Amino acid sequence: MQLATYIFDGMTVLYAISVLLYFLDFLNPDARVNRAAFVVLCVVWGLQTFFLAFRTRELGHFPVWSTSESMVVFAWVLLAVSVVVNYFYKIDLFTFFANLIGFAVVALDTFAHRGPSASVPREGDLLIMHVGMAFLSYTAFSLACIFSVMFLIQERLLKAKRFTATFRRLPALDRLDRLAYRMVLIGFPLLLISMILGAIWTVLQYGRPLLWDAKPLASLLLLLLYGAVIYLRVTSRWPVRRAAWLTVAGFGGVVLNYLVVGMYFSQFHRW
Repeated sequence: MQLATYIFDGMTVLYAISVLLYFLDFLNPDARVNRAAFVVLCVVWGLQTFFLAFRTRELGHFPVWSTSESMVVFAWVLLAVSVVVNYFYKIDLFTFFANLIGFAVVALDTFAHRGPSASVPREGDLLIMHVGMAFLSYTAFSLACIFSVMFLIQERLLKAKRFTATFRRLPALDRLDRLAYRMVLIGFPLLLISMILGAIWTVLQYGRPLLWDAKPLASLLLLLLYGAVIYLRVTSRWPVRRAAWLTVAGFGGVVLNYLVVGMYFSQFHRW
C-alpha cells in the first residue's frame, strides 16, 4: 500500500508538470515544449498503468470498487483515448484540454481521498461490464465536452475577427462540431447499455431493480439530456452553438452524477 501511495504521488506531480508545459505551449506555441509535455504525459500514463497493475495484483481484482481508484481509472482511460484521438486526427490543443480534465480528476482524488484507499471487492461479470461501459461513456462525454469547448472558443474568436495563434491552432468549426457529435453518439449507447446491465445485475442479485435510487435516476436524466442533443442535432432544431452549450452542460451533469449523487445521495453506489 505504501508503494502504491508513492507511485500515486509521483504520478500526480508529473501530471501537474505536463499540464503546466501544455499551458505554456498554449500561451506561447513552442514545438519543443509541446514535445516535452507529451513525453511527460506518456510517463504519467505509464505510472498510471503500473499503479493499476500493482493494485490489481495486491487486491486480486481490478481496482474500480472504491471512488478513489475509480477516478484514477477514469483519468487513465481518458488519457489513453485522448492520445489515440490526437494521433489519428492531429488536433492541436486537444491534448491540453483533455489533460486539464484528467489532472483535475487526479488532483481531486489526491486532496479528497489522499491517494489509494481500501477497495471493496464486488463479484460478477455483469457488474464489471456495467462499470466498464459507464467509464467508457463518461470518457466519450468528456471528449464531446472538450470538442464543444474548442468549438465555442473558435466561434467566439471568429466572430470577433481575432485571428490569433490560438485561432490558427484550432480546427474548423464544422470539424469540431462533427467530432463532438460523434462522441455523443458513442457515449449515449454506452451509457444506455451500462444502465441496462446494472438493472439486470440488481434484479439477479436482489430480486428487484433499484428504481428509486438517486444514481440510476440521475443517469436517466443524463441519458435524456444527451438524447436531446442527438435529436436537436439531427433535426437542426437548435443552432449548433446551443447544442455545444448543451453538450458542455451534459458533462457538468456527468461530474455531478459521479462525484455528488453517487457519493452522497445514492444508497447503493456510495463506496
